[in-house]
Amino acid sequence: MSSAQPSTDPASSPSAELSPGRHRGSLLVCALVLAYASLYPFVPLRLPAADAVALFLQLRYLTGFDIALNVVAYVPLGALAVLALRASGAYRHVIAKAAVIGFGFSAVMEALQLFIPFRVAQVADVASNTLGSLIGALLFARPVYERITRPLEALRDRLVEPGPWGDAGLALVTLWLIAQLNPALPFFEAGSIGSAGDTDPFEGDVVILALQAMAIGLSTCGFGLFVSSLLRGPDGALRATVALLSIALWLKFVTAATMLKPQLSADWVNEVRVIGLAAGLLIFIPLRELQRSTRTYLAMMLVLAGALFARIVGDYSPMDDLVRLFRWPHGQLSTFTSLTRYLHEVWPLLVMGYLIAYFVSGRGRDVR
Repeated sequence: MSSAQPSTDPASSPSAELSPGRHRGSLLVCALVLAYASLYPFVPLRLPAADAVALFLQLRYLTGFDIALNVVAYVPLGALAVLALRASGAYRHVIAKAAVIGFGFSAVMEALQLFIPFRVAQVADVASNTLGSLIGALLFARPVYERITRPLEALRDRLVEPGPWGDAGLALVTLWLIAQLNPALPFFEAGSIGSAGDTDPFEGDVVILALQAMAIGLSTCGFGLFVSSLLRGPDGALRATVALLSIALWLKFVTAATMLKPQLSADWVNEVRVIGLAAGLLIFIPLRELQRSTRTYLAMMLVLAGALFARIVGDYSPMDDLVRLFRWPHGQLSTFTSLTRYLHEVWPLLVMGYLIAYFVSGRGRDVR
């Protein structure tokens, strides 16, 4: 008599028991980010040249960095496509469909680039993007799924709010981390280093410095409360918040050292920013013990207040001036700075919308 073995098919995992289209929102967000990166600066437009198809089939301006970037950028698209489709059939077929989606999406982006003078469309980009989508989809192939993806899914299910609310919150956290890749954008501030609003802590007005520290502190505390609303319980909220802030700090440190001009590599952090960050964490520590609905409401208020104070003292440099802060020989700099800057600007609004919808829905009311 043989005993039943637990299934390792991705379609039969707890996270696979999804309402139809649960992950389509995350897939759409990923596609929008990739579309922005692929089509920036969008204008001016032109009709493709007569030899556009011949040039598309040639290998031009191809570097190892571009190939690696194309592959890495499309890995999330392939993985999210599997998550969105895996209830529709056997996982082998779903993996193939996800790779085809990556190929089709990349082909459309490259075709649209033919109409943008500052973009170079070529078949090598489609190939590397498709490879990235396939790698992302293969995260759900049985050997990889059993060893890596399934434990990560179990961790997500154990720690984070179930269903679409948790997925949307994780998408917002991911967008925030992407914005932190830009070392010219300080933590939880409006503006950029080197702008008119970037005050020297040893020379600036005391009132402005106090407002700057207050904005950072409010935003940090609001961020922690937002993170706590994503978790199943408040017990790990401080650890999760500190972990995310630490990851972002390391991203800033590494990208500042490798991308900014040497004399600017330490400008993304100063004494006022450290004080604001520490104060926000100290305020968050007792607040994380409140009921979930109260934490959600406070997160709304603090994120809004932090963003408003930041706008008072912050100032964004023109895009041309922002690009001049970097020493980056690999290309795609304008796209990178533009994408991360707009994510940095719009992120508080996206979080406000999420928290308002979450609060109005009544989820977590009277639940810690």
